[in-house]
Amino acid sequence: MATDNILTHSLKDITDQGISIDKFIGTGNNEELYRKSAHRRDDHYLFIFQKNGKSKIVVDFKDVELIGNGVLCILPGQVHYGVAADNNTEAWLITLDINFVNDDYRAIFEDYYFQYEPLTLSGPESVLLNDCVELLASVKENRRQLNFVPQVVHSLISACVGMFASAYHQTENKNQTLLRTHILTKQFKRLLLRQFKTHKSTSDYAKALNITPPYLNEAVKLTTGFTVSFWIQQTVMIEAKRLLYATDATVKEIAYLLGFTDHAYFTRYFSNAEGLPPLQFRLKYRK
Repeated sequence: MATDNILTHSLKDITDQGISIDKFIGTGNNEELYRKSAHRRDDHYLFIFQKNGKSKIVVDFKDVELIGNGVLCILPGQVHYGVAADNNTEAWLITLDINFVNDDYRAIFEDYYFQYEPLTLSGPESVLLNDCVELLASVKENRRQLNFVPQVVHSLISACVGMFASAYHQTENKNQTLLRTHILTKQFKRLLLRQFKTHKSTSDYAKALNITPPYLNEAVKLTTGFTVSFWIQQTVMIEAKRLLYATDATVKEIAYLLGFTDHAYFTRYFSNAEGLPPLQFRLKYRK
């Protein structure tokens, strides 16, 4: 039986404290950029707060460029690696155990799972976030001289994550015009992330949400511009690409992992969506 054997990078390999904070200063040496390993995904969150400069990373095979001041949240399970940074780049990198991210914040970040653009902070937001991260880093560094360190660290982590969540939530509020359809679309996407291996049709999700397929499709298309089928395909394809890129599983094994009983059908499904067969995709991105 096939298993999902993408190499997972555990935060426990870095620290037993559930959090790691690193300050990144660009040197023009791309080998140092936000890089642990290209062929793996994390079991934790990575929060990037870039203060200035210009850098580029790849998240689930999408180029993401950070220019100047900005934040980016990379969720557990997403495959990512850094590819470029100029000498002016200065950033904080916070790797964080999922248990430090409460359900309300987690839901906000998951709503942006399919959107890879970093968010720009206002001047005051940037100053506040930087002050909070620097204080957190200082407390961790000087923890032996302080009392109640676990409680203080936990509170500061919550504050920092809350500021990241606030940036994403503000963008969501600006874009929210159709409240009912917006809420329904969020419910669909959250369900999609958990059920895409077993739910492959609009009717599957409509049934789970107790609405009709046409109504779900209309709501999702009004909110996102794309149909339910499009988002199902996107989610399946992202995971298929991860498995092709980061494992040596056969196409048949990957098809099984993704809930396809016919691997030939999966090959056609992948080829129609990507424009090339699964094995050619693997060869292309492993060069």
